[in-house]
Amino acid sequence: MRLRLNARQRAILREVEGREYVEVKDLAHRLDVDVSTIRRDLQGLVRDDLVERLHGGVRRRTADIPAVAMATTPDTGVDAIAHAARRMVRNGDRIALGAGVCIDRLVSTLFDVEDLTVVTTDLQSAERLSRQPNIRVVIAGGELRDAPGSTVVSGAATAEFLAAQQADWVFLEVDGIHPFAGITTSHTWHVSTARALLSAGDRRVGLARSQAFGARCVGFIAEASELDLVITDDRLTDSELPAFAGRIVRASLDPTDDWRTTQPPTYHPPRRL
Repeated sequence: MRLRLNARQRAILREVEGREYVEVKDLAHRLDVDVSTIRRDLQGLVRDDLVERLHGGVRRRTADIPAVAMATTPDTGVDAIAHAARRMVRNGDRIALGAGVCIDRLVSTLFDVEDLTVVTTDLQSAERLSRQPNIRVVIAGGELRDAPGSTVVSGAATAEFLAAQQADWVFLEVDGIHPFAGITTSHTWHVSTARALLSAGDRRVGLARSQAFGARCVGFIAEASELDLVITDDRLTDSELPAFAGRIVRASLDPTDDWRTTQPPTYHPPRRL
């Protein structure tokens, strides 16, 4: 039985996120509690596979990425993309999530957001988020489909449900992105769901690893211009940037950067006629 996180455990996750190592005594000092209290809180986080204990300290567990994704070399680009997306989410937001490796990592960073509502098609994401008392989860109905590392809902009923939603942010992970071929998916059954998800967002963000640029997959979702922003990793070359008219953010993960305290730049989405 995995535990719900209390406020102090969520604070611990904020302290260790993006850092290689944090001492238990430093956590106790920052949170103004006894070391023994921190150790009790850490026991629950360890059981929940959210952190791992080291000698005298703790660090964020990086095994939250699905097993399918971890079968290859661990990709710090995925973490960088997820952290950049997390910076956009604020307390009280309503967001809609697709599914994928970057989305799964993004979910791991959302546990400390207060009064958050998440609309999702991913059963694994819904199950993990629903344990947090500060997060309200809305999951679409529909036909169950196996996706890499998870199970998702899809089909006409799912698309109809999503089209009726409204979200501050939509985060959609894509398999391919091309200036002329648009944003695409390897799964044709995912097309209608992805289109409906995009229609639900005031601001629409694509998450795409650098290898997705230039790829043309079988399922066409939308023109690339339908995304207000695309977050990728820092392996994307400069030559790819001009075709996307300034909508690309290349994210890098610096373990010494306390990303949680950095205010994101003011973002004004383009007006739609």
